[in-house]
Amino acid sequence: MIPLTATGDAASPQPVLASPRLLLAPIEPAHCTDLHALFSDPEAMRFMDGPPSRSLEETAKRAETYLFPLPIWHATWVLRERSGGPVIGLVNYHHRENWNNRLEIGFALRRSSWGKGFMREAIAALLDHCFGALDIHRVEATVNPDNQAGIRLLEALKFRFEGGPMRARQRVGGEFRDLSMYGLLRPEWRAFRRAAQNGLPQPPLAGGAIAHRSGAAA
Repeated sequence: MIPLTATGDAASPQPVLASPRLLLAPIEPAHCTDLHALFSDPEAMRFMDGPPSRSLEETAKRAETYLFPLPIWHATWVLRERSGGPVIGLVNYHHRENWNNRLEIGFALRRSSWGKGFMREAIAALLDHCFGALDIHRVEATVNPDNQAGIRLLEALKFRFEGGPMRARQRVGGEFRDLSMYGLLRPEWRAFRRAAQNGLPQPPLAGGAIAHRSGAAA
């Protein structure tokens, strides 16, 4: 069982979210220095949609796409442990389509925080927000087929493999990459949350690389 919760003012365009060990806050320019430890790490960026940053200036430029939230389309939160310390990662939604009640999510975590279950908590808080305050019916994630830790993470949160690999779906620098599609529906998520709250056994989550993000405005 993992007791996961999300908090925040549903009327706010981008509320602060929370899990037992994490606070998820809207991204701000001051977070760029902490995020550089993530964006400059080749291993952490292995499955991201851009190459590693070569300087803090490049990280600041990359972060510009996150710093102007448009909740009707996309929003990004940074992750911090409740006990304090630097930003350890981020989660976001993007490609929101209210006419279809769907959106996509992305996520990335500093390598020093891998294998501790932080991203599982963070995505759960994000999903509670998406399926609740945002009234979304379907959440999608596209994942590189080689990103086995990211796939295990999504499957542990009850996402289903729905197709792929989609050939040359993503371009990173001059390289085209394949992606697989995973999807989760609101009734499936709510059933999973009820099971967790009732103390039913949940699948273990292995550690490893879980960085993933798709969408230029994610």
